[in-house]
Amino acid sequence: MSGLLRNISWLGAANLAVKPIWFLFVTALCMRVLGVEGYGRMTAALALAGVAANLIDLGMARYTVREVARDRSLAGRFFTNFLSFRGVMSLVALVAVLLTGWILGYRDTALLAVLFAAAYTYTLELTNYCRSFYEATEDLRRQAAMLVVEKTLVVAAGAALLLLTRSPEWTLAGMAFGMAITTGLNAGWISTRIAPFRPADLDWGFLRRAIRIMVPLGLAGAFFNLYFRVGLVMVEAYLGETAAGQYGAAFRILEALNVLPSVIVISAIYPRLSRLLHEGETGDFRLLFLRSQWSLAAVSVGIAVGLTVFSSAVIMVLDPDPAFAPAAPALRVLSWAFPIYCANSLLYSALVAAEDDRFTAWSLAGAVVVNMGLNALLIPAWGIQGAAYSAIAPEVVLAIVYGIRYRRIIAHYTPSGGRNTDGRL
Repeated sequence: MSGLLRNISWLGAANLAVKPIWFLFVTALCMRVLGVEGYGRMTAALALAGVAANLIDLGMARYTVREVARDRSLAGRFFTNFLSFRGVMSLVALVAVLLTGWILGYRDTALLAVLFAAAYTYTLELTNYCRSFYEATEDLRRQAAMLVVEKTLVVAAGAALLLLTRSPEWTLAGMAFGMAITTGLNAGWISTRIAPFRPADLDWGFLRRAIRIMVPLGLAGAFFNLYFRVGLVMVEAYLGETAAGQYGAAFRILEALNVLPSVIVISAIYPRLSRLLHEGETGDFRLLFLRSQWSLAAVSVGIAVGLTVFSSAVIMVLDPDPAFAPAAPALRVLSWAFPIYCANSLLYSALVAAEDDRFTAWSLAGAVVVNMGLNALLIPAWGIQGAAYSAIAPEVVLAIVYGIRYRRIIAHYTPSGGRNTDGRL
């Protein structure tokens, strides 16, 4: 437990050092310089690029963490094959997002914004895959250092072009440039110190077998990405760039808060849960899960209460322009999605550690359907407030479904690939 807390401390300290700067850049500075319409164009382009990012991961990051945490000798083979595959899929996603933008009516500078948003998002996806090796080997100290480098480069390049051009597309170009350098630094370090990149290890047979195993994880990741970001895309489609800028201001705060479950659950706890189940230590698994659950609940509920009370003040601090005022009521609703999201992140990680991949994939598919249906009904009627309610309702359903499934799976778990002796989940 001491090693786990030390890892969380390193990554937590790095996030505390750089994430506030990142948050102020991507919200307050961009909001004030770009205005509500320009900020709406920027956030809508990032959301659209994020939806297309579904084509890149395909479950590779979670699968890599789970398998390399169990057997570190596999690190080089995973890194060589999956990094190469992700590079190819990034190009496929780039073509897909530009085509989708064209179909949705993006033209000229709007389409250029999508191009640079995609370049930023897909190099971030490659960096995120590199992070999976820090997590699998529980070297979060190194991950923390690279996080500081990443945010410094992205904010510096993005802010420079923001202030020089005052345009969303070139701001995104600066962010993409900083992230591309970060990706190269991470890949070089991992290849040198953790998982050597050897072209001789490229193996289509390995990829084919791995993809078959990863399909449920990949679908789960794709459905989550779509479920999390589709609201912004639909707000822009139904209500235009001004409403997208208002909703984006509230949504960015929720996105920034998600650093907490990302640091504690995905980076630190998930690899340990995977290893404990693989080694048959179900008692330690349950104890770690329970402690994490109560800790996250206490912190996240406190944050939600604070945002509910001070939502108007928070938006005003970010930008006093009255055009952003409608973001405050949306933030009051979205703030309560945060504690539920924290609980769901922990439950999801526990189920994936138990290799219950198909169930998580189908659960998230249902959440996507519910979310899109609610958005289609509530956005035309209630505007961005309707989008906020559409975001929180599926989280509640997922929490109930995941909770029931967790109790069933863990109660009968045996360390034989996450399955009972009769071979059924």
